Amino acid sequence: MSRIAVLLCLVLIGCGGLDPNEVPAYSGIRGKISYVGGAAAWPADSVYDIRVVAFETKPVEPAEVLASIVGQTAAFSPESLPKRVDTSSYTVEVLAAPRTFTYVVVALQNGPDFLTDWVMLDVYAPGGDRTTPGTVRVEKGSIVTIDFTVDFNNLPPQPFR
Repeated sequence: MSRIAVLLCLVLIGCGGLDPNEVPAYSGIRGKISYVGGAAAWPADSVYDIRVVAFETKPVEPAEVLASIVGQTAAFSPESLPKRVDTSSYTVEVLAAPRTFTYVVVALQNGPDFLTDWVMLDVYAPGGDRTTPGTVRVEKGSIVTIDFTVDFNNLPPQPFR
């Protein structure tokens, strides 16, 4: 056996080994997005990407979106969500729970510039006032369900100045 293999075995034995019964707890946000007017209501063009994003702090400048992603203070759906549909489901895995998010949105990239071409389609606002986003706390091992309703003719206030 190579020295590296022996060393690896000693490390695993020394730390108690790997427990096959211990499954890491999944934490996240999931739900459904409904589109008022269905698939016909979508813009005819300018639909590059659509995601659900949970920010610990509401961005007020476009550059803060990328900073939140790089700094891991935002969690987002891992792939672009279906476009031009009546409804879709989403999941956002939340790493290092517990975590609190103050701004959870459905975001649409409406141009080729990933840094600046984003429009918020709906914002989590449990009180109904989309100028006052709700806070979401995701505990370790818990799933928070948030459903969104996107109305392309009645978008929420946009976060950027």
